[in-house]
Amino acid sequence: MNPVPTRQVADLTRRREDLWLEEQYWGHRLWDQQSPWLVFLEFLCVAESAYRHGYLFDFEKSQYPSAYSAFARLHLRNILFNNEQNLLRIDAENADSATAWRKWLEWIRDNAHGLGPHQRDFSYLKDRFDSFHDFAHLVRALRSCVLEGDTNKRWSSRFIFPFGPEAIFEDLISIKQDATSRDYINFGRSGELLYHMLARSSIRDRLAAIFPARVLTTNKWNNLIKQMQPQMADIAGPDRGVDTFLPYDQHPIFELIAEDWLSLLELELPGFDVVPYLVTTGAFGLLLYHLHTSARLLGHDGLTPIVCEVVAPRKGLVREQSIECFDANSAMSIEAIDGIMGQVERTAEWNLPGQPQEVLTRRQDILKREFSWEDESGVSDPAELWQRFKDDARSRHRRHFGQVHRTFGRGIGLVSKRGTNRFRYAPTDAFLKCLIFANVGKRMEFNDLLGRLYHRYGLVFGEREAEKVLPIEDMDKKPFQANSLRLEYRLGSLGLVKRLSDACAYVENPYSR
Repeated sequence: MNPVPTRQVADLTRRREDLWLEEQYWGHRLWDQQSPWLVFLEFLCVAESAYRHGYLFDFEKSQYPSAYSAFARLHLRNILFNNEQNLLRIDAENADSATAWRKWLEWIRDNAHGLGPHQRDFSYLKDRFDSFHDFAHLVRALRSCVLEGDTNKRWSSRFIFPFGPEAIFEDLISIKQDATSRDYINFGRSGELLYHMLARSSIRDRLAAIFPARVLTTNKWNNLIKQMQPQMADIAGPDRGVDTFLPYDQHPIFELIAEDWLSLLELELPGFDVVPYLVTTGAFGLLLYHLHTSARLLGHDGLTPIVCEVVAPRKGLVREQSIECFDANSAMSIEAIDGIMGQVERTAEWNLPGQPQEVLTRRQDILKREFSWEDESGVSDPAELWQRFKDDARSRHRRHFGQVHRTFGRGIGLVSKRGTNRFRYAPTDAFLKCLIFANVGKRMEFNDLLGRLYHRYGLVFGEREAEKVLPIEDMDKKPFQANSLRLEYRLGSLGLVKRLSDACAYVENPYSR
């Protein structure tokens, strides 16, 4: 299935951007500063809002402009993240519960942020816990479930594991003690794009039927978190996501992500164990979307190969090919940007003759119309104008959008520098397990699995797949045979492969129904 452009045009968003280039073809926006977990948490804000309003994964509601309302959960966040040492100190110093409650309530009333003076009353907690010690014990337990704790130091940008709707909230920045604002550093819209991709897949109805019961359901942890919030916490904030734009109604990667999620959700994984695999496959899907769209813009048909090394003790052909493959794939989006700009430069309108000032004015109008870009330096030469535009577009691309492939690849465990000083595709055990759970029913022959991973994702491990993508002069069967054997051993050490004879090994999914 080829990508089908959306029938919507993001005019409102476009007018707010000073350069509208990548967004036209990849969407607004893929953001390299989001880790896979932050992408998923932002996605949950959109999904929870849609579910609350009765249109989870609805195709029409995902069209531009679309909006959702997320929760701030400021009481919960002040308790968990803006109060770390003080609560534990009061609990340790005061055996008497009444005294501990009095001291802590006074402190939090004066120090809570993001809440108005009349909202800083946390006394409702006294009626919900038998003692201050029980309250402090729960806070300690929830703090052990912080996600991305090493990277998000700001209290308003810290998150806990999404145990249920009460634990889902948006990223904020504290402006002053009684005010906060939406932030776009940790939640940069990649999660919003992921939601719209799933809402535009052909199996969205099947996802909508199973997803809430596995991820958005109430449970004992969700109920405990609810006890830490006042009734007013049920009021969602203002609309978000109106500017989010996804330029395709259909895309093969939308189908791929949806199929992987449905396979994972249908497994008999206990508790919340499915969530990390949704995180990985979601970010992997965004990486493939970024790569696939770049390749299409360059006129490449079919799969873009991803040559994976199962880490070997010494450098060999597979590692060299993996490094080269990563470098080529990483450069593909900037090549696509150059191609888009080259198309404009070759148009008849761009090359109409005229006086220098006439040509300059006409080209300024073209760049504003096509890319919402205006020159702020006041150049007077048409050639200099074009060069400034290209420099601006390339610089902007390299800062963020051009880093998406590497950032998401490292975040999910696909890309690594292990044993080298250069990036390559070297999957971790966690990433490999995720692939097995998403692609294997009860049992699959090992070579069939290698073929499936290639045909679905472009992943190359063994000799058969390598022969399809490598030039004859670069191909040597033995290193790839050894690579696939190392993969078999790795999966065997994870309890996912059983060899029945010298010629037959099977991959097994222990959680398949």
